[in-house]
Amino acid sequence: MPEITRQIGISAVLAAVITRLKTDANTIAYAAKIFNNVPQSTAMPYIRVGEFLDRPSAMFGSRDFAPEDVSFQVHVWSNYAGDYEAATIMSLICKALTGTRLSVTGYSTLYHAVLEYSDVLVDDTVPTAICRHGILRFILRVCPS
Repeated sequence: MPEITRQIGISAVLAAVITRLKTDANTIAYAAKIFNNVPQSTAMPYIRVGEFLDRPSAMFGSRDFAPEDVSFQVHVWSNYAGDYEAATIMSLICKALTGTRLSVTGYSTLYHAVLEYSDVLVDDTVPTAICRHGILRFILRVCPS
């Protein structure tokens, strides 16, 4: 019986998520402001994809395949006075990532991202620059080809 080789899907999922966000009709207006590593001079609003966690799937798997649960966060930063702008962008991101299955390079099928939670926080660490920080956490179950 062949042994299953595990792989880590973080880089493939990161590429798939950023590609989707930059090309989806819901979020294409923010395409130039979607990052994994945000340049320091970037003006708000912008979107950051990060905080990945990859683990073997506890729900699925067999001796023939080893699916992974890849969770990740999408952050929205806004200096709009109130939650509206961050919440609106978060809704567009959710539509973009959950509306149609994602194609992930190195993984055999198309996958649905599932929203685990969302939150909008007030970031007042710099008193003269209060902003909103929206957080969405998704999980994607993938299985290597």
